[in-house]
Amino acid sequence: MKKGNANAVKTLVISSACAGAILLLPSKGEAALGDQVLKNGMKNPDVKELQRELMKQGYLKSKYITGYYGPLTTNAVKEFQRKHHLVIDGVTGKMTVKAITKKTAAPAPKKAAGYTTLKQGSQGYEVDRLQKRLRELKFFTYSKITGYYGRITAEAVKSYQRSNHLSVTGIADDKTQKAIFSSASPAPVKTPAPAVPDGLQKNDRGQKVYELQSSLKALGYYKYNLDSIFGRITEAGVKSFQRTYKLPVTGVADSRTMEKLKEVAGKKNDTTPVVQGLKLHSTGQEVYQLQSNLKVLGFYTYKVDSIFGKITEASVKSFQKANALSTTGIADSKTIEKIKAEVKQKGIEPAKPQTPAKAFNVINLVGDAAELVGTPYTWGGNTVSEGFDCSGFLVYLFKKQNIQLPRTVASIWNVGKVVSSPKVGDIVFFETYKKGPSHAGIYIGNNRFVHSGSSGVTVSDLGLSYWSSRYLGSKQLY
Repeated sequence: MKKGNANAVKTLVISSACAGAILLLPSKGEAALGDQVLKNGMKNPDVKELQRELMKQGYLKSKYITGYYGPLTTNAVKEFQRKHHLVIDGVTGKMTVKAITKKTAAPAPKKAAGYTTLKQGSQGYEVDRLQKRLRELKFFTYSKITGYYGRITAEAVKSYQRSNHLSVTGIADDKTQKAIFSSASPAPVKTPAPAVPDGLQKNDRGQKVYELQSSLKALGYYKYNLDSIFGRITEAGVKSFQRTYKLPVTGVADSRTMEKLKEVAGKKNDTTPVVQGLKLHSTGQEVYQLQSNLKVLGFYTYKVDSIFGKITEASVKSFQKANALSTTGIADSKTIEKIKAEVKQKGIEPAKPQTPAKAFNVINLVGDAAELVGTPYTWGGNTVSEGFDCSGFLVYLFKKQNIQLPRTVASIWNVGKVVSSPKVGDIVFFETYKKGPSHAGIYIGNNRFVHSGSSGVTVSDLGLSYWSSRYLGSKQLY
């Protein structure tokens, strides 16, 4: 297989078919319910008919008939099988079809007086109803009723539980829902929290944070890496700037603070040229040459890989400090000229470019992703042993293909080539819990993508309303 992948064009042509073979079950032709065994992963009209019957009998708790046999349909089938004393495997075989379509079929299971427990990952009509009730009570403040129980809904439930002296779990169990839907359920009685100032603040990420850090760094209020993450150091830099210019010291970069930053930076830029050059996240032949020269001079001892990372930045700073240059970590023209002069003086020829790295292989990318399905979700995780968060999963897989991605979804969104429709191996982006790109996955063909979400590494359908309504676009990173 590897020998056959020597041709890049051939690789891309066969990639979609291989991707499907690795991660997806093929759809069968149209037939009547009962003509074929239905199971998890299938998508065809028979599944629609099955879902319609399960919904009619009260087993499938969903607002939509999708035709895709996923976890919701599997669980509904298992519940039906349990109630009808069949083998509980979640597969719709002949015995299960016979029981479902039997005219004298038992009525849908009736719950004892109580509510279905809802928690993160739940979706459907009951979540929709819960969100609407919480909105009436002023606890659910998101702009849309989504029907999906995510972090925002869990926080709304926690807030309600806290206000009504219930166990604060974020899970809408029977006791919590009885209180919520009771006519005597009180609206929030606690004093409303003061309004959060608009603007960039702690835990925000993305291009705007990067620009804020750049402005603060240029003015001497921020001396850390430009990582696009609004953490404690960025907050301290904002506070210091606000204190200097007699603004409210909130640590939030609101409109007033940003205007002042532009004004002060503008005055400085009137006399100080903008620093340009190679810096953190730069790549290519110029970075290769920089690393080679620094290696000759003994300031860089790592692999010459054409990627300007933190080690390269530290090496540049060391050289600048040793040569009485401004210690910025940016290889500007002055720094590069000095490095070249030192190399020439030593009379040592820098290493010549090595054989190019192995070409990107979309089949290997999808194959590696397939092996990780089921790996748990971990906030900040980027290894198999600890689990993955959304961007950590992407960084890990693309690094195996010799492609270095930025660490956050927002930063990844800012690189790569925009494509009108995704091909296998492209990254698809979504706007989920906050404005802008906040979740992403790898497109694997047949309208599916693999990603690390709240339930771990899994394969999802782009056609589902939750994802299609949040889809922002696709980018090619190879």
